[in-house]
Amino acid sequence: MKNVINGKLAIFAGRGNLPMMLIKECNKNDVDFQLFLLKTESYDLDYSLYNPIVLEYTAVEEFLEILRGRSIKNITFVGAVNKPNFSSLKVDKKGAILLSKILANKILGDDAVLRSVINFFEKEGFKIIKVNDILGDLLVDKNFCGIIKPNKDDFENIAIGKRVIKSISEFDIGQAVIVAQRQVIAIEAVEGTDQMISRCQTLNIDYKNKAILVKLKKSKQSKKADLPVIGIETINNCYKNNIKGIAIQSGASIVINREEVIDAANKMGIFIIAL
Repeated sequence: MKNVINGKLAIFAGRGNLPMMLIKECNKNDVDFQLFLLKTESYDLDYSLYNPIVLEYTAVEEFLEILRGRSIKNITFVGAVNKPNFSSLKVDKKGAILLSKILANKILGDDAVLRSVINFFEKEGFKIIKVNDILGDLLVDKNFCGIIKPNKDDFENIAIGKRVIKSISEFDIGQAVIVAQRQVIAIEAVEGTDQMISRCQTLNIDYKNKAILVKLKKSKQSKKADLPVIGIETINNCYKNNIKGIAIQSGASIVINREEVIDAANKMGIFIIAL
């Protein structure tokens, strides 16, 4: 990891477990870092031990000044964040430049916004560190799977899910779909994967133990941030909502607590594979 990070690292943290896992990995490898949090986010974890700097969305110049004042040249973006109402933001001068680049996108999907943010900071002279460069063992390969195997019908549903995600990637909608009996029954939007899965409870169709969650990187999505992530919560949510299997993408998907995830999937009768 030290070969990837030359100097101090800025960790710009959102919600979820990944930021804390990244912090612990940095501590284990003696990587110096400065933690940044967003004032508008509600964090489940307590980061006070790590002396975080809390910023507004609009404080781009302040963020840049802190980075340069502390000779920080590396930035990693990790965790989920809520997008603001861009049209109502009151930004500083640098923020105005970034905001104009964001609003220049035809569609303000997560990937489009992230690409604009990443390109902005790279042009300012910073290096964007991918989360999987630090937590490399979280990125699954094609051998990742449980003991339960998908059948022919499952693979047909998975193939449909792959085609759907490829098609909707143009509109930067989401990374996941649920397919049952060769029918798309849910597409992830701004609500996120867990809420999409839970939403299936309201459907007046019989998909019980027939549905597959397919979660993949968008076709042209950057690997520098927001890769597809699943964890034990995903397995529990699938079991609760009668999802029989999960297909993710090898080399582009992060699994948190891999052994725990596989063990839970095996016990709950859910197949999980990396395509």
